[in-house]
Amino acid sequence: MFRRIKNRFLRYFAIFVYFIIIFFCAIELNFLWLFGYSPDMHDIRNPSMSLASEVYYADGTLIGRYYKENRSPVEFNKISPNIINALNATEAVRFYHHNGVDFYSFFTSMLSTASGDRRGGSTITQQLAKNLFETRKKKSQGIMRHIPGVKTVVYKIKEWLTAFKIEHVYSKKEILTLYLNTVPFGNNTFGIKTASLKLFNKTPDSVNAAEAATLVGMLKATSTYNPINNPKHSLERRNVVLGQMLKYNYIKKTDYDTSVNKPIKLDLSYVENEGQGDSYLRQAVSRWLKKWLKDN
Repeated sequence: MFRRIKNRFLRYFAIFVYFIIIFFCAIELNFLWLFGYSPDMHDIRNPSMSLASEVYYADGTLIGRYYKENRSPVEFNKISPNIINALNATEAVRFYHHNGVDFYSFFTSMLSTASGDRRGGSTITQQLAKNLFETRKKKSQGIMRHIPGVKTVVYKIKEWLTAFKIEHVYSKKEILTLYLNTVPFGNNTFGIKTASLKLFNKTPDSVNAAEAATLVGMLKATSTYNPINNPKHSLERRNVVLGQMLKYNYIKKTDYDTSVNKPIKLDLSYVENEGQGDSYLRQAVSRWLKKWLKDN
């Protein structure tokens, strides 16, 4: 009898595994257009990123920046180690120990959510897949988006599959760079360079540990931890990030004590000097650009 029960269990388990494999393949291939767009390897190797266009006077003075998403990319060697360390300490503790999907974090986050403590289980690579390839937008959902509950399962699996592809193509350093260049900071601010300039009037390679902790702290909830609109919550979150940096030995205890007792010191002057004013010349250039884009 025990053998019969065991055989039945193995048969049902095998059927379940086959179903999972077929379901994953159906999502990847967008079977019968049910699941929407999924990026292929060509898309992964040649990602499309919305960047700001900058127009200058002949003497090099900035006239204005034109964009749908306010983003200026930056290379890895132009990003302060403080930012990388803050990110690793809070968002990517196990980043170097998985291939895109951290199943340990995924299952522990499910257990935490079930007990009432909501905690995300997405890796940096999965978040990059979501930001760069818009896996949760309408075009990536297909007909199945109309079935309650199924939509969430589909986009989660799609992010897993895309994350595996990203890890296959890019190094960990390249993934961190892509992530920091695509992540949203709220208020139409995308990427670490734009955020650090807007908040501290500094390029990403010159921010200190406290400023890096403020920026990385915003990634959990850009509105809740925005230092302009919610300075109290932002300060609390910054100190949590600093605590994580201390825990994983990214900063010394003396540096932690110094940073954690400082208020958040913003410098918003860069926004005023960015060429964003409604001058006649800027509007004229904008009209000319729109016509040129339409013609070309």
